[in-house]
Amino acid sequence: MSSLRSLVWGQQHGRVRAIWRVLIPVLAGFLALRLTGVAALTFDLNRGEMMVVAFGGTTLVMLGVIGISARYLDHRPLREYGYRLSGDCWRKFVVGTGLGVLIVAMTVVIAHSTDSLRVTSGTLVPDAALFGWLLVFFAGFVGVAFYEEFIYRGSFITNAVEGLTARDISRPVATGVALVASTLAFALIHLPGAIVADANVGLVVVKTGLLGGLFGVAYLRTEELALPMGLHLGVNYALMNIFGIGAAETPGVPSLLTVEHTATGLWSASRGIPLFVAILAGYVIVLLWTRWRNRGRTAQQRNHLTHSPSD
Repeated sequence: MSSLRSLVWGQQHGRVRAIWRVLIPVLAGFLALRLTGVAALTFDLNRGEMMVVAFGGTTLVMLGVIGISARYLDHRPLREYGYRLSGDCWRKFVVGTGLGVLIVAMTVVIAHSTDSLRVTSGTLVPDAALFGWLLVFFAGFVGVAFYEEFIYRGSFITNAVEGLTARDISRPVATGVALVASTLAFALIHLPGAIVADANVGLVVVKTGLLGGLFGVAYLRTEELALPMGLHLGVNYALMNIFGIGAAETPGVPSLLTVEHTATGLWSASRGIPLFVAILAGYVIVLLWTRWRNRGRTAQQRNHLTHSPSD
């Protein structure tokens, strides 16, 4: 009985071990998405509408899971995962969203210049019906960014670092291991969808791994979820609903641009070299932007200390 207890409970009273605090949200998110996806099959819906139903249902389920996990497993407030409501966080969210869109825009430019993609039509001013569906998908992807960033960055990295440092592993090493592990988990969890879609599994792993690493770096550089959530939202929404790269393969997804894929495999715009190069450029941009932000914050703190009245 004592061995079973030690397997579940850590040394800190009232908290389960870090491994379970990491795995339970991951498994809950995976099962919620799969079950809501299966439930969506019972309705007469196209692929795009099924995506919206699955995303919305999973978001509702994960709101409960996040609350239960934070209160009863972790015993910590949500702000300690990186959820903070402030003007600065909203700015980081907007910047992240813009950077995510920029990454996909670079993908389009690279894919078009290498004859991997052809733009067939586009609109700058959508009609009422298209605009409505664009808003619906935007809300759906906001939900995805919210719960996936909790699962794979806020909860995963936070608890993995705590568990590793409790075993006398230095914090820098523990942080690196946690980042790699969360990135691998993020990549592997997308494999079932790739298999169902008959996609190239290897390319999907590289794509989601690179994106997961980017979101993780953004989280660690800011210690908040606003920037990675914005990046996640921007990439997903731009791929599907702005530039239409994902919509070209998914019936029922509204998009401002309509594109045709003229290359597959390594040169696929949706999961190949054009996207990989753009994501790697995203790493550089995130590192430079966060360095600039941190340097500016340090300068402000120095100025505040210099000009503060003496006792």
